[in-house]
Amino acid sequence: MECISISFKSAPEEIRRIFVFTLEEKKQLLEQAEQAVLLATCNRTEIYASGKESLFPVLERLLAEKSGMEETELRRIAKRFQGKKALEHLYRVTCGMDSMVLGEDEILGQVRQAYLFSCEEHRTGYELNTAFQGALACAKKIKTETDISKASVSIATLVSNEVFRTENAIMREEGAQSGREEGLRVLLIGGSGKMGSIILKNLLDRGSIHVYATKRNHIVTDRERSNLTVVDYGDRYRFLEQADVVISSTESPHYTITAGKTAELLKDGRERLFIDIAVPADIDREISALPGCRLIAIDDFRELAGRNNLRKQQAIADAGELMSEELETLYKTLAFHEAAGQLNKWKESFAGCGLDKILFFLRDNLDSDSFQAVLEAFGKTQEGRN
Repeated sequence: MECISISFKSAPEEIRRIFVFTLEEKKQLLEQAEQAVLLATCNRTEIYASGKESLFPVLERLLAEKSGMEETELRRIAKRFQGKKALEHLYRVTCGMDSMVLGEDEILGQVRQAYLFSCEEHRTGYELNTAFQGALACAKKIKTETDISKASVSIATLVSNEVFRTENAIMREEGAQSGREEGLRVLLIGGSGKMGSIILKNLLDRGSIHVYATKRNHIVTDRERSNLTVVDYGDRYRFLEQADVVISSTESPHYTITAGKTAELLKDGRERLFIDIAVPADIDREISALPGCRLIAIDDFRELAGRNNLRKQQAIADAGELMSEELETLYKTLAFHEAAGQLNKWKESFAGCGLDKILFFLRDNLDSDSFQAVLEAFGKTQEGRN
């Protein structure tokens, strides 16, 4: 198996946004890659592929065509993994060990969705099926048997915490003289998506925050809560002026909030926080130049995530140890499958040979560590009988 990866570790958001795929583009890519899984999130675009020959040239060409980059330029931002390295990378990604926020939960569902999409398109074979099913099972095991999920926070949680800090700051500055009938006011664009839904729940549970959440085709289930107002997406600018915080998390290919329109509406110079966690970006970057406006984008959360990651080193170590054990099982499963077609030939070759001759053959053809491992395996068999 091979993997080509463009992630937050190798490319900034303005580059990653180029690799956002439509549904039809995903299908076209899978058709050309034959056996492959395309994982595309706000923080990474990765293709996992399996074939008899190296697929890196094909994958690089497909990504270069998608982005409009030269292949030489693409190679500077893409990481390549092959064989065991690719399998290990898949496990690390699925288990949240390669995420901006270590141990985050969202990636597990994103990997599952990407894998199932390839299955539906009939673009997976034995190796991809075994690897992805093993990675998904490993991730569930890690979340059950280690504290990594308990110690983990997601981007959605980091966003919510940033809103809470803003609320506390406003309360300290304005105090009882604020004259407000309600607390902090948040305009949430994209409250129907998965990330937006988590943020919405966190904010509403705070109690003191009033949320204006947009909707398009979905019904926001919490619409009867007193601190929630559901608004049409087309009316978002009507609520911009009264908002203290604006959060956008959509899959729109266009800006949900532009600097020009914002400048026309915001004349009071009051401090406002804009949070954009979409790729491609939802909020026009020029907004940060407007008086009183501060913008936090997806890549700005790396520092916040880094501080959180330091607090859960033991959980990460436990998860890494468990993942190594699961990978060893995967390696042996794939190796045995690859060798299964040779079993009859081997039986013929060693027909009539005693165990001593087989051991001498292995001694002469294996390195010392591998041969020692064989002897230890035979020793464990004997111990089991006793």
